[in-house]
Amino acid sequence: MRRIIVSCLISGLATLGPVAAHAQAVGDGLRGAYYDGMNFEHFIGARLDRTIDFYWPNEQPMRGVPAEQFTVRWTGWLVPPTTGHYVLHLAVDDGARLWLDGQQVLDEWRGQPLSYFDVPLELEAGHPYRLRLDYCQYSLSARALLIWERPRHTETLSSWRNLWGLTEAPIPFTKRIQETIPTRYLFSHMPAPPKLTVALANVAVVAKQPLPPALLVTAPAPAPPSSARPPRIALKPRVVARRHRTPVASSPRRADTLAAHLARGQALTLRALYFEQGKADLPAPVQASLDTLAQALGHYPRLRLEVQGHTDNQGDPELNRQLSQRRAEAVCQYLAARGVATARLQPLGLGGTQPVADNNLPAERPRNRRVVLRPLP
Repeated sequence: MRRIIVSCLISGLATLGPVAAHAQAVGDGLRGAYYDGMNFEHFIGARLDRTIDFYWPNEQPMRGVPAEQFTVRWTGWLVPPTTGHYVLHLAVDDGARLWLDGQQVLDEWRGQPLSYFDVPLELEAGHPYRLRLDYCQYSLSARALLIWERPRHTETLSSWRNLWGLTEAPIPFTKRIQETIPTRYLFSHMPAPPKLTVALANVAVVAKQPLPPALLVTAPAPAPPSSARPPRIALKPRVVARRHRTPVASSPRRADTLAAHLARGQALTLRALYFEQGKADLPAPVQASLDTLAQALGHYPRLRLEVQGHTDNQGDPELNRQLSQRRAEAVCQYLAARGVATARLQPLGLGGTQPVADNNLPAERPRNRRVVLRPLP
């Protein structure tokens, strides 16, 4: 009986001519541009990244890019498969900014431990949204992950009740999909409009050779754009989720990790140690971190450090050099008071000669008022 119904259906379709269907373009990923420096100072190279799911544990992200203090800019287009409510989830260590169709939806550009952010959006199926993700890495391990939570939807399941998907008899099936954004929805170039293809041959094959029910679940077909006018991104009230945020080097385990990196010859910037304009006093939040770091350095008695002090470019260069020297000496004195031998510490003031942020931007300038620990041979 089933074969008779299927045969009649195929015959009816044949008399109506080929069945037209939209074939959705398949993406290739995003273009990643990699820079030396924490504010896109020196372009190193570009490549095609199929997804944004990277973890670099003190490793170079690509040849020529340092393992620390680098930036990446991913650009391309995002084409959602269905219309509805999406949530983009971003996990970064350290900072990130995100734009969609020229609209900035996330701004967390700073040094921070691994942190998580959510961006709720209303997106339309098949519309190519221009996407840009900027990422900066300060020190130690780097993490950049972009996933999405797709809308709840009703799927049409293939079964004998709807002639294995040949007739419209949808069975309610709701679920929320959370995954790394697949490559097929990410484009390094502007995707072309959908093309028309003939789907009758596929229908005949399914009718003649039905697959086992477990393999006949079909994904929902993407809905075509409702109009030629580009849809607007509907943003819900901005509620950014932040979780698992802990001060850097606030635990013995974290400080011991820092000391281990120093022992391997890696220079480190103390993220919490940024000075106020014109001052060399140690900020209170960093003192506990230095206490624990001093204890961890006890496991590496042969490790000698050059403690570099830095400033921004405001004021007289010589006065800035002297100020940076006092900042470096303040750190050395504090570590020495916690048991680190003074012979192992060498303060060096470099003034504003080695900026890591744009001094022309007042919001970025404080990042240059820092201290860097560099192992000595």
